Amino acid sequence: MENIEKKTASCKRVHCLVLSYPAQGHINPLLQFAKRLEHKGLKVTLVTTYFISKSLHRDSSSPSTSIALEAISDSYDEGGSAHAESIEAYLQRFWQIGPRSLCELVEKMNGSGVPVDCIVYDSFLPWALDVAKKFGLVGAAFLTQSCVVDCIYYHVNKGLLKLPLPDSQLLLPGMPPLEPQDMPSFVYDLGSYPAVADMVVKYQFDNIDKADWVLCNTFYELEEEVIISFLKISLYPSLHV
Repeated sequence: MENIEKKTASCKRVHCLVLSYPAQGHINPLLQFAKRLEHKGLKVTLVTTYFISKSLHRDSSSPSTSIALEAISDSYDEGGSAHAESIEAYLQRFWQIGPRSLCELVEKMNGSGVPVDCIVYDSFLPWALDVAKKFGLVGAAFLTQSCVVDCIYYHVNKGLLKLPLPDSQLLLPGMPPLEPQDMPSFVYDLGSYPAVADMVVKYQFDNIDKADWVLCNTFYELEEEVIISFLKISLYPSLHV
């Protein structure tokens, strides 16, 4: 990250790719973060899948129009996940095709006079960190959900919260007593959307400890106690909110 700060101070603008999982609830927070980076003087390119990029409407009067838009393939370029046999099949193909397509995009940009310095990636796409490291880039994971939800998933991932849940109240650091039905559906209703459950509970944390930065989509004042507790128990000294 020191190299990023040095480049920011120089005349050359740091170029950051911001990669989103192809869903509105992920694109919106990452777009807002991309705007903040652009406001700080960085060159920002928002990256999503080909199908989603075709459906994005860009308002010429919006400040976000200064943010470039690029796309990678998820293997379903004409219809997205709706054209896959199942969400399991979609994720499997995306995990196979996505890393190669992202590598091709980085190579294209590196050869076009706007080389990439950093990849901020949706934590749902952990393979993006492998791509960043392959090219010697800074890699920053972005947790798009609230810190409370991320903290719950982290507890499950580390075995600190056992599944299936007990019938009694649950006590987690920084949170009020919670009933089992207060938990995210992937935790409370085991077996619902197993492929997505694996992605949010397991895969997004697989290599996150190797990221240069871990960013969380939250308001500190709204989740202060949870954030302080999460910082104490997590293994991510680079966590920023």
